[in-house]
Amino acid sequence: MNKVEKMRNSFPKIGVLEGQGGREMGGAVTWRGHGGVHPTPSSVEFDRQLDKVAIWLEHWDHDERCCLLESLLRKSNYTQFQFLYTVMQPTLHRDFMYTACSHFPDIDFQPVSTHTSRELKEKVTRLRQNNYFRVKSAYLQLDDDVKAKFKDSDCIKLPHLASHQYRSEPMNKSTPSLLKLTSKSVLSKLPQVHQAAVVKWGSTSSISSDMQQPPQHVDTLLRFVEMPVRRHMQDEMSPRVGNNVRSSLTSDSTNTGNSSTDSQLLSTAVAGPRKKRKRVSLPPCQLSPEAQQLMYWYTDVWNNTRKNEFFHKLLLKLDPRQHYFISNFLTIKQHRDFLALLPEHLALKILSYLSPAELLQASRVNKTWHCLTNNNELWRSKCNEVKMEVRVNSAPVWKKLFRDNMYLRLNWNNGVCRKVDLQGHTESVLSVTFDETRLASGSLDQTIKLWDIKSGELLQTLKGHTRGVWCLNFYTKHLLISGSYDSTIRIWNLRSGGTTRTLLGHEGPVWAMVRRGSTLVTTSQDKTAKVWDIGRCLLLHTLNGHHAAVFAVDMTESGDVIITGSADRSVRLWDCESGKCKKVIWISQTTSIMSVSISNGYLACSYGETICLYRVKDTKLIRTFQEHRKRVESVELRMAESETLEGMIVSAGKDGLLKYWDVNKEESIQTFSGHSEQVNCIRFDELRIASASYDNKIRIWDFNV
Repeated sequence: MNKVEKMRNSFPKIGVLEGQGGREMGGAVTWRGHGGVHPTPSSVEFDRQLDKVAIWLEHWDHDERCCLLESLLRKSNYTQFQFLYTVMQPTLHRDFMYTACSHFPDIDFQPVSTHTSRELKEKVTRLRQNNYFRVKSAYLQLDDDVKAKFKDSDCIKLPHLASHQYRSEPMNKSTPSLLKLTSKSVLSKLPQVHQAAVVKWGSTSSISSDMQQPPQHVDTLLRFVEMPVRRHMQDEMSPRVGNNVRSSLTSDSTNTGNSSTDSQLLSTAVAGPRKKRKRVSLPPCQLSPEAQQLMYWYTDVWNNTRKNEFFHKLLLKLDPRQHYFISNFLTIKQHRDFLALLPEHLALKILSYLSPAELLQASRVNKTWHCLTNNNELWRSKCNEVKMEVRVNSAPVWKKLFRDNMYLRLNWNNGVCRKVDLQGHTESVLSVTFDETRLASGSLDQTIKLWDIKSGELLQTLKGHTRGVWCLNFYTKHLLISGSYDSTIRIWNLRSGGTTRTLLGHEGPVWAMVRRGSTLVTTSQDKTAKVWDIGRCLLLHTLNGHHAAVFAVDMTESGDVIITGSADRSVRLWDCESGKCKKVIWISQTTSIMSVSISNGYLACSYGETICLYRVKDTKLIRTFQEHRKRVESVELRMAESETLEGMIVSAGKDGLLKYWDVNKEESIQTFSGHSEQVNCIRFDELRIASASYDNKIRIWDFNV
């Protein structure tokens, strides 16, 4: 038993010989739709549906048939593909292509290029084996490629199938034959075919006696187009039969509105000699009413066994042009899902080599691929390949985090954000800071307010300072540190709303503060900066060296170096452990240093309308940024990669504008004008920017949307 027979035997039986559900008439086997059992109303109805299809096919030309076949194949599943692939193996075989070119020189059957055929061609070309028959292949990847190939007249050259009758005797009206023979010019070129090769669908009574001995050249295409009408249809359409039987044939139980159309078509097809029907040209892939009825049966009525039986008989009705069309579609559709066949860990290993965009495309292939490409660990590896700027929760869904991270970066680049305004202070807002859930603001009205960072709801108001609050910092979840113009530093208990500790050390207003761990550094109008152990409320060092008020302070990520900026136009670097000055950088010649920020070995500072970026290790000026129209009050730097110089600067000033910059470009990425007066302070992280202004308003620019 060869491979094709084994594959054919794997399908359910769609018909048997007489004694097992079928009958033999004139040496030809007829098939019954009820699969070898006693007829049932359902099986008889299926036979009638097939008979209708047999008649409709006689009226459809090649384009209409291909349009129907395309619709059928698109609605088919793997069972039908496997069945068609098995029974059409000769059409796909390359030896058949050679035989077709030899016996049918007027027909151009071009094989479809596959991965195996391309590998073979590459191998024989490499080995210089040119002594074999070569046929140029068509490289098809999509269904549209198959349709386009058949639209091109240069790709397929087939003889025209004439519709004139071959017989000299007139047809019997009661048993009309629906033969279509090719023209004599084509018949002369086709080889002799014995009558045994004529395969019939139904009865053989429609073949007249003069066809028992075919002429020297008989149309080879006869086996595809000869289709007598079943006996029960002839009886039902006889004038002697009552109208009730006729109506049972023409009105299908599953038809929803095409009974009149079916009746007209059937009466025209089987009642007496046919008159040539006027053909209406249809738009591309627009099905006729009969074809739509067939599609309804195929998709909603028939099961897989009946679909296979339908295809088995349909192939006998089609000519080589439609066989070739089907074979090209099958070459594209026939596949094995290698990912579904592999163990999950191997499939995930293969998918791990795809980019995120390719994974999204692969997830659309089928349900199995969708499940594999949504694997949480797979997307975790993709998240590890990029810098994650969104926060990771305790039970992360890594695909969602990757998506949010990607959209976050796009939102920053495009300036897309959600704006939330917080209003509650009665005077200018001087300082702002936030953690994951809350925002704290200090104002000239001597109060500190806590807000919900997402909804903007006021949570708490802290009172205790006697002057404006110029700097804030969260110490723990329930402790907040503030510095005020009244020269004090207060630690607030957010549970009780009162002051836990008050640190006295500065002799002038406290302008700025920074914290790393339990180390707190504050700066003041008294020309000093002080280092505190906030856990013990202990003063560790006093940093003396500036000749004017110290307006700005920051610390490295490790907390070992402190940077201060002063009205004496210098920036100083201090050793946090010893409290000694390590380096002095003279930034400006005329005006005060208002803000400093250090990140990954780079320093950003502002004076007047200018922002400067320095490399700390050699104090080299990298770039200056000059777009603000008035003095820059606050600057923050975030360096993602120090070696490749990737980072961002956010700045705000007296002109009421917020800007953020790519450190590699002199022009700002985006500019926001959300305040009517000068912006005193800004804070930002990967998700948002918070700004405090003299217009008594805090605005949150949330990019995580």
